[in-house]
Amino acid sequence: TTRPRSVFPRRECEMELLSEVESLCDSLFWDRADVGKRLASLRKLQTAVTCEACVEELKRHGGVDRLRKALVWDDEEAVDIAASVLASCSGYTARGPGTRTQTFGEHSIAVHETDYVEGGLGWRVWASGVVMCRELLARHGEIGLKGADVLEVGAGCGVVGFLAARLGARRVTFTDYLPGLLSNLDKSVELNAEASVGCELRVRHLEWLASVPGLSEESARPVGGDGSCSGGDAMSFAATARDRALAMDETFAVILGSDVCYEDPLPRALAHTLSKRLARPGVAWLTLPVRDWPGESGEAVIERLVNFATNLGMAATVEKAPDLEEEEYEGGTFVRHRGGMVHVWLRHE
Repeated sequence: TTRPRSVFPRRECEMELLSEVESLCDSLFWDRADVGKRLASLRKLQTAVTCEACVEELKRHGGVDRLRKALVWDDEEAVDIAASVLASCSGYTARGPGTRTQTFGEHSIAVHETDYVEGGLGWRVWASGVVMCRELLARHGEIGLKGADVLEVGAGCGVVGFLAARLGARRVTFTDYLPGLLSNLDKSVELNAEASVGCELRVRHLEWLASVPGLSEESARPVGGDGSCSGGDAMSFAATARDRALAMDETFAVILGSDVCYEDPLPRALAHTLSKRLARPGVAWLTLPVRDWPGESGEAVIERLVNFATNLGMAATVEKAPDLEEEEYEGGTFVRHRGGMVHVWLRHE
């Protein structure tokens, strides 16, 4: 197994700052007379807003208004940073829920994007999904996609699964765990049903933590998802898990996933989920950004996923994936990571 080496120094991770956004916005008011403190807060916000989740959080806590007031401060550096942060909150990152259409070869795929409160980290299409779709066009024959029963894990908006349907899959099952995400996927299924004739499209609930006995209790997700979103409640989560669950005995010849490897305990949970859901023979193909997490490099996180998978009896290969063009990184969910992207291939023979 190979993995890309680090070529850039580690910097503070955008997602690491998500929990600080509210206090940073507050600091722009309460510490506005303290040049050092307000400048430190602005610098952190400048890093944070390259992640759309942080932009949404900033807006939710009145940060845009406080940044506008910062434009009249008598500190040139602070004014420049405040203007930069405000600029990052415009364009793609300012869009609300709606339909996003992307073209891959001859296929135009429309998906419905929701808001961060409802959809958590799956509320928008991510850069790795676009990379995977482009690769899928050229490599779908390698995985025997035509006529296959396909599972998309951590589907989010489902762009990869909808392209798989166009490329000849017999059935595509989109899975995620937030109630709002599943409802959003239902809308995307409606958008793609006519163009996916001959392929059954299904949306199901799948919680990776449940694949390891005791892990759901040990590492229970806060209501609303991964702790960075607030949509849903305990009753709606329970109802979704009960009414929309993927059948326990279902396995799939092809499993696809993009940007699905996060910090603990999810590498372990994902590996166990893939092991249980992958048919024999079968192939799981993941396209992952090499994203640093607090206290751990992106390479180390992916290596742990691979180690868990091989310990469960799957053959694993990691290869460098293409990246987007520089101009395609528009901020939000389209952010370049220092290690680029990789493909992870896991197989049951």
